[in-house]
Amino acid sequence: MATRIVKNRELALKIGYVATDWNYPITFDEHIARAEGWNVDIIERDGQPIGAMFERNGEVHCSILPQWRRKWLTKGLLKQIIERPGFYTRVDDGHDYMYGILARLGMVSRPDGTVGRI
Repeated sequence: MATRIVKNRELALKIGYVATDWNYPITFDEHIARAEGWNVDIIERDGQPIGAMFERNGEVHCSILPQWRRKWLTKGLLKQIIERPGFYTRVDDGHDYMYGILARLGMVSRPDGTVGRI
C-alpha cells in the first residue's frame, strides 16, 4: 500500500476538519480561519484520503480519520514528515501517547511545550 502526501488544500481542509478530535465544538468556517497561513495537504493511501497534514514554518500536525489511526504511518511517510527543515510539533491534550512515539524517533520535549529535534 502506498501512503503519500498530495497537494489538494480544499479536500485536505475538509478531511482535516472531519478527522480532528476537537476539544470543543468548532465550525468548518472557524477551521478554515485557523488554517489560514498553513500548508494543508492530503495524506492518502492507495488514492484514498485518510487524513490531512498541516505545516507552517516547520510545525507539523496530522489529523487522521478514525478508521486509519494507528495504521496509517509508513516509514517512508514518517521520513518525509520529520525530515522537513525545522520539524517540530505540539502534542494536544488527550494524545499523551504521542510523547513516547516521538521520543523513540529521537525527538525531545522543549521548554516552550513543543517536541522536536534538539
